[in-house]
Amino acid sequence: MPGTTFQLELRPATLDGAGLVADLETLRNPDEPRDPVLLRHWWLMTEELQKCIRCIDIREGRAIAYVSASHELWHQAEPRFGVVRPALHPDVWSAERYADLVNVAEEWLRKEDAATAVARIREDFDQEIATLEHLGYREDRRMRISELDLTANRRRLIATRETTRRRMKEQGVALHPLSADPDPEKFRKLYEMSIESEKDIPTTVPWRVLDLAEWKRFWFDDPAIREDRYWIAREGDAIVGTSVLEYPVVRGMPWTAYTGTSRSVRGRGIARALKYESIGQAIELGMDRVRTSNDADNPPILRINEEMGYRLIAPVIELHRSLET
Repeated sequence: MPGTTFQLELRPATLDGAGLVADLETLRNPDEPRDPVLLRHWWLMTEELQKCIRCIDIREGRAIAYVSASHELWHQAEPRFGVVRPALHPDVWSAERYADLVNVAEEWLRKEDAATAVARIREDFDQEIATLEHLGYREDRRMRISELDLTANRRRLIATRETTRRRMKEQGVALHPLSADPDPEKFRKLYEMSIESEKDIPTTVPWRVLDLAEWKRFWFDDPAIREDRYWIAREGDAIVGTSVLEYPVVRGMPWTAYTGTSRSVRGRGIARALKYESIGQAIELGMDRVRTSNDADNPPILRINEEMGYRLIAPVIELHRSLET
């Protein structure tokens, strides 16, 4: 263990550091491995679509500390939230060093005129949460992280997929991957449906609505997203729903990236049918488990997850702290 004279030596983190940070985050949370290729994409999108800083301490070829801060491109009249993401290697962990990382992020956010700092962390990261609470952070929301065992539930999931397919056919709703859709306007229609659906996701921290070009880069430059695994629902000429999984490139497990439907078709089982299609495809691709993250205040999707057999993993807590003096 390092002595009391050990000091962090942070420097700007470039995109090339994503692999080292992915290793650090995997070490801290081995049951949820971080994919370095996907993390690099998220960093790239944050640089393009938000404002951010990233700092890293590298010793002997490994990251022992990392911290980032980011915020949306807000207008002055909007609530000004900024997100802090500290990570510290177990070999050098101390509450004081962890607080130092948080302070680096907060100082940058204050210079950016942020009003509130936001930290999101698993409930079972006791030391980190205790330090954040000591600094004045308080819980605002919870996200439910759930996992579905595809091997144990295979037969039931595939059988239910057949049932939901019949029900959709009876309603005149077609389900297929985006890659199989010949409509030249499919991206615009999918974008408009997705943006409408996103506006109904419970949140305290608002996000900027992306334009069509930004949205396409965010989703379809993602190395974990493929059009032949991006499920959509069509009713007539309209795209009325979607469900898509992110598949790991290097390591990790599939995650539900998004499920949503148009407001006009809700209550008809379309989101449920889309989830069974995406999960059924994951089973056929040989995946043994999949995870999903949902706000605790989103009962409709939580009911679907419970029916499918998802089991709760440690929740992610969203903590807030005022930066205004």
